Amino acid sequence: MTTRRRTHRPLLAAALALAAFRPPLGAPAIAGPAAYKCPLDTHTCLNQMASELKTRGWMGIVYDVNEETGAMKVTSVVPGSPAEAAGFLKGDILVALDGVRFTAENEAKLKEARKTFVPGRQVDYTVRRVGREVHLTVTLAALPPDVMAQMIGMHMIEHAKRLSRRRYS
Repeated sequence: MTTRRRTHRPLLAAALALAAFRPPLGAPAIAGPAAYKCPLDTHTCLNQMASELKTRGWMGIVYDVNEETGAMKVTSVVPGSPAEAAGFLKGDILVALDGVRFTAENEAKLKEARKTFVPGRQVDYTVRRVGREVHLTVTLAALPPDVMAQMIGMHMIEHAKRLSRRRYS
């Protein structure tokens, strides 16, 4: 079984600097991944997300995570994105970031690395392509406004759902 994970999902994806948004600190709403409950009220959350996302590095891929193997397979490369310029292709399997392999044991290292992902930073990836490993260097860009709006919008919808469940329960 494969679960589609877009660039706005956290976990190992957050370490990828794929415009991944790690939910902010801060009235509880279920926003972000299914188990995550955003502790901020809607207005505060909106302001914090907008502020944090302005400095987030972005590369422009969409990928699936295979739940059985954990493999992250690129399903789409955004046209004109840094990922396209770096040579990422649909079907690439993400293997490592700056030499750190994507494994559960390395999750803390990958999370720390993500903190340095700002526009202009170069990031080295290793991908598996047609049975061999390929090294790609991508220069992160600023998060496009439409991607930022989509990420914030999806998170705010979860806040609204939470509020409506409280009101009508």
